[in-house]
Amino acid sequence: MTAPEHSQPANVTVSEVLAAFGLGQALDVRPLGGTATRKWNVLTDRGRYVIRRRPDEFANADSVKFDHAVLRRLEAAGFPVPCPLADTGGSTVRTLDDGTYEVQRWIQGEPFPDGDSEAIAEVGAFLARFHKTLASDFPAGKEGRLREDHPDLLASCLAALNPLARDAVQREQLGAIEVQLGLVRRELDQRLYGTLPRSIIHGDFHPGNVRFRDHRVVALYDFDYLAVQARVRDVSDALMFFASRRQQPLNPDDIRSLTQPFVPDAAYCQRLLAAYQSVSGLTDVEWRALSWLIRSRWLQMRLRGSRKVPPVEKVSFVLHGFFEVINWLDNEGVDFFQCLRRECA
Repeated sequence: MTAPEHSQPANVTVSEVLAAFGLGQALDVRPLGGTATRKWNVLTDRGRYVIRRRPDEFANADSVKFDHAVLRRLEAAGFPVPCPLADTGGSTVRTLDDGTYEVQRWIQGEPFPDGDSEAIAEVGAFLARFHKTLASDFPAGKEGRLREDHPDLLASCLAALNPLARDAVQREQLGAIEVQLGLVRRELDQRLYGTLPRSIIHGDFHPGNVRFRDHRVVALYDFDYLAVQARVRDVSDALMFFASRRQQPLNPDDIRSLTQPFVPDAAYCQRLLAAYQSVSGLTDVEWRALSWLIRSRWLQMRLRGSRKVPPVEKVSFVLHGFFEVINWLDNEGVDFFQCLRRECA
């Protein structure tokens, strides 16, 4: 999906940001993909950079401070992350009329090679190292934030959809989604989530934000959702996006493609989880939480994803194939992860 429209022309914004950061004249400016954040790949006479507009909900000083402190820690530990550059006054962001911007160095990489077992194992090991690096000494700035798929955040999205239902069938299906939110609240949030090991998590770990070369992760992008949460929340993302099968190839720049139904693949999931556990073992409660976290994330992908489609399409976007994943979780999910745990022991 294309990024939101803004009144200021892209060339004006890019020129202002380049001047503020002292990065020379633009030689080539190309919009970058994604489903929300406005950003550009910019070549200047001094190098290649990414200019990105921070989402309004993450543009406050505390969020910026947190995110940039984490990026500096990751860079120091050798992770392939684009650390933010400082402008001529020493600030790592610049606020213009239409928003807050940051600049990062360009890191080249290739898209995820779908079905590549070596790359899938690399994802697991990489994610475990990421969590291990960020498992303590949390910087200030994002305390008390709910995870993005928390039922309290999703309930308001669902409430906004109810008036848009066109008939009794859609109203009944939205009611069934409300039941799913209740299940997640009871089984995950009230019983499991508070006992899960914490780390700073990426929070949006999918192929649009990870780049590869020769089966290895060579770039990790987009850190708006960095937060102290259960580390297995990222693991559930990795299983959904890197170790599952879909009817159509995944296109991270298309919200419908990114949120299409999926079925976890046993062999791929085993590779990913075994690699994760070679660095850091999952606890008993994390194994039990996996299927609930996938359910919770699936609800978020559709409910919050509906904000990115026109009003007339929102309900059909949410409902299309939604219960395929829910039915798999209900009928096969628990046994699936029990078998995986035995295989990864």
